[in-house]
Amino acid sequence: MPSSNLKNSVKNTIERYSMINKGDTVIAAVSGGADSVALLYVLYSLKDELGFSLAACHVNHNLRGEESDSDERFVRRMCRFLDIPLYTASIKVNDLRQKHDSLEECARRLRYDFFESISKGRLIATAHTASDNCETILINMVRGTALSGICGIPAKRDNIIRPLLYNTREDIELYCSENCLDYVTDSTNLSDDYTRNKIRHKVVPLLKEINPSLFSAISRLSQSVSDDDRYLDKIASELMEKARTADNKYDVGILRTADECILRRIVTMIFKDNDIPPNMKAVESCVGIIRAGQGKINPCQFRFVQIRKKKLFVVTDREKFRRN
Repeated sequence: MPSSNLKNSVKNTIERYSMINKGDTVIAAVSGGADSVALLYVLYSLKDELGFSLAACHVNHNLRGEESDSDERFVRRMCRFLDIPLYTASIKVNDLRQKHDSLEECARRLRYDFFESISKGRLIATAHTASDNCETILINMVRGTALSGICGIPAKRDNIIRPLLYNTREDIELYCSENCLDYVTDSTNLSDDYTRNKIRHKVVPLLKEINPSLFSAISRLSQSVSDDDRYLDKIASELMEKARTADNKYDVGILRTADECILRRIVTMIFKDNDIPPNMKAVESCVGIIRAGQGKINPCQFRFVQIRKKKLFVVTDREKFRRN
């Protein structure tokens, strides 16, 4: 894809999803890798045409010693050259990692916490590509995802936008080459110690032998499933509200009219509303007591779900649970 085509493709994606309005400020998340460098330069080339202001942000995860610091210096030089503001954070991911977190998930969570802290009503643009979307869907499938996992990475969610989502990593590298753009290479991306890298280096090449247009095919699948997923969520939300009683409990008789896939979604929504992790085992246990019309479960610490007098409700501490 010629570089001018990448710019036009990104512009079309921005307009298709109404990502950016005139007068907005966009903060591009820049690691220094090829994807984020291309994102920054494409947005820089579009900012006057589309009427938005541009800034950048960078997170140093302190996972690769001097290499991490070198990446940060590279991003600082690039932003000085473009004369755009840069927000930075230095986060010691290993120190903040919780016991059961994967390193990747912990880094991601801390990164998005930083995005939220600096956004203040502004847009955050991340450099996720069609290649990333394909890898994410394949990872979710291997782990046994629900339908939502096949939706992949959304092009827009709240103030997070992903203008490169319909461009491949190959498109990005060609753009950088044609425009003589330097970028850094994260050495961990070359290792197969991480699940995503195994998918990227071993699984994706095999699938591309079967279908050279793999990324386009996965993008179409992702979009189709996303449409279905939104519709099913709408049905579930409407039935959940119908079942909700004045005292914020749920009529079990109404819940039991739902098909299995809708009931699982309703339970997931109830869990999320009550800060209960919606893992599959807990959701299925709750579906079980709803179908039985009686019972109680303890899906997580200090949260209980009980059916009494044909109503389902959540109790948020042990003392209250004993009183009921």
